[in-house]
Amino acid sequence: MIKEILDFIIFQLFDKATVFLGFVAFIGLWLQKKTWGEIVDGVIKTVLGLLIIVIGAGTLFGSLGPIMNILNSSLGVKGVVPANEAAFAIAMATPLASSITTTFLLGFALHILMVFVMPWKIFKNVYLTVHMMLFLSTFLNLTLPVVMGLGGAPLLIVSAFLCALYWTLTPGITRVIGKSFLGDDLTLGHHQQAGAYLANRIGTFFGNKEQDAENLKLPESLSIFRDNTISMTILMALIFLGIGIAVGQPALAKVVGKDDWVIWLVLNGFKFTAGIVVLLSGVRMFIGSIVPAFKGISDKIIPGAVPALDSPAIYPYSPMGAMIGFLSSVVAAFVVMTILIVVNSPIIVFPSPIIMFFDGCAVGVFGNKAGGWKGAMFAGFVSSFIAHLGCVFLYPLMGPVYGSGLMFSNIDFTLIWLPVLYLLKFIAPFLGLI
Repeated sequence: MIKEILDFIIFQLFDKATVFLGFVAFIGLWLQKKTWGEIVDGVIKTVLGLLIIVIGAGTLFGSLGPIMNILNSSLGVKGVVPANEAAFAIAMATPLASSITTTFLLGFALHILMVFVMPWKIFKNVYLTVHMMLFLSTFLNLTLPVVMGLGGAPLLIVSAFLCALYWTLTPGITRVIGKSFLGDDLTLGHHQQAGAYLANRIGTFFGNKEQDAENLKLPESLSIFRDNTISMTILMALIFLGIGIAVGQPALAKVVGKDDWVIWLVLNGFKFTAGIVVLLSGVRMFIGSIVPAFKGISDKIIPGAVPALDSPAIYPYSPMGAMIGFLSSVVAAFVVMTILIVVNSPIIVFPSPIIMFFDGCAVGVFGNKAGGWKGAMFAGFVSSFIAHLGCVFLYPLMGPVYGSGLMFSNIDFTLIWLPVLYLLKFIAPFLGLI
């Protein structure tokens, strides 16, 4: 009986982001003594917001997957597409699935304890981007056996402790550098906290914050690009067309069938943008529900704490900065791919929608706030270049996921976890682990 109860709690409650955050919303609203109508409203909108995000993400990868597969097979190399959700799905089909879930639960408990005992206000942040927490738990369960030879209980303890440290410390970075525009309402809780700091430094060095991207005067012919949806639609259609031209019509025929290949490519670019629009609508619903609900937890359990949330929560603070960061991130992605092809790299990293959009937009906001439109542009380019190039060195460490053509993305995997993993790999023999 006890085993069945624990299985239900672990695998049906806490292992599902929608249910978990719906539970968080319930507790937060209940602690504030809200009416049952308000509680039901907050919980349902929190869950629906997350489900809409998932639907949007599925649309994104449904449009991008086929064209990337064609590009991979046409070039005849060991290509890899950094895509968190896909890599997570592969990992959860391995024997590591239960270890990943246990790491997440133990790490989250340690994180809450760390936040509770922290004497410094900047670290009073509760990491609530549950899917990103699961991705990091997965990433460490895949890589630590490779770099340190860990397994069993030691793997659980070390991976959970490292997760808790990251979830506790890094949101403090964006709370400090984002204080001027985020206040104490929220902070970033994605895998871009170190990336945001890099963007802040790049913006300060290269740009001028007085030249705010939001004040850019576009020519009348380019005024449509102020609409993020229009900009994204046009850009993605051009990217898909470029890839299609590179692989050629014969290769496309395998998936296009009787459809015109140009129309098929353009429509898939449009489909990608539709996924983004759906995703952002889900984010708005989710943020609008979880932030008020969190106030109950902040006031009653962890006084002074603020929620660390998904990166789209940051985009509205500088929509044009986010778009500039995205655009320059796209350029850097293709530059890295071209360089890897030219130097005959055994691993070719294809442009990642996660890095280009989610990282690009987030660092674009922080880059613009520190250095105006030039800060956003340079931040987007540099962060994307580093993140894509870092995948070359991270991919061989991915254990059972290596060779699948998929791996995890985001700038912090390169900025933080790449040096950490290679440091652990260096000291492991001295600890008698390998």
